[in-house]
Amino acid sequence: MYQQFFVLLMVNLVCSQDNVLDIAKQRGAMTLVKLLQDAELSSVLKGQGPFTLFAPTDKGFDALPADVLDKLSKDKALLKKVLSYHVVSGKILAKDLKNNELLDSLDNPEKLRINIYGQDVFATGRKVILPDNDASNGVVHMLNQVIYPVPTKKIVAEASITPELSTLVYAVIRGNLQKTLTDGNFTVFAPNNAAFQKLPPGKLSDLLSNETALVSLLTYHVTEEVLYSGGLKDGQEVPTVEKSKLVISINGGVVKVGGATVVQADVSVTNGVIHVIDTVLTPPN
Repeated sequence: MYQQFFVLLMVNLVCSQDNVLDIAKQRGAMTLVKLLQDAELSSVLKGQGPFTLFAPTDKGFDALPADVLDKLSKDKALLKKVLSYHVVSGKILAKDLKNNELLDSLDNPEKLRINIYGQDVFATGRKVILPDNDASNGVVHMLNQVIYPVPTKKIVAEASITPELSTLVYAVIRGNLQKTLTDGNFTVFAPNNAAFQKLPPGKLSDLLSNETALVSLLTYHVTEEVLYSGGLKDGQEVPTVEKSKLVISINGGVVKVGGATVVQADVSVTNGVIHVIDTVLTPPN
């Protein structure tokens, strides 16, 4: 009995001496640990801390497009920025995380967004699949994906540098909604240019000349909840800024919102998330 107690004591002692890098490697984040070494961040994370490391698994890195991995491997400054974004100062357990909380990452001044959907915790849209891995200098939460790219712009600014959203941006400006979409946290279901081209002839010009109708239509695409894909469920009703509701449908992995199909999901911005859709939605009123 005393021998078993001694063995358990020694195991716990050894584990307690493992830093966040050791724990991440043990939990299946060997690629992350190697890249942290390449980015010259290992010495930081071996320090006293404490740190909270949101650690993508090897599968998470494998899921990145090959060109992204190549870009990260060749650009040390970018790699350091991306990896620093996955680290927060202080030891924060999953039970202490709050929905829509913004955490100061080591990639100052960018903040990591926490969302809680039911029992699931997400870090800037990536799911925490194994939380609360204790380390000698903090805690490690394992993620199913890499957070990339790091969000650095708000909704309108991000849309402005996205060519396929140029018509939407023009409409937002004509509707004087730039400030509205800056002062708050939102999910935007953003029709792409092809969606606007599907409107009946003359419909877009009519909207652009009628600010009331234009604002009504645009705010019908916006909700004040931050809903990444992980927060969307089949049959869910999403309240809009326009004061109506959008119904989410999910079938075979295809996500639809009010009849429009999501063609690009989870575009992270500093004040929410953008989902690009293929059809302009018309408010019921």
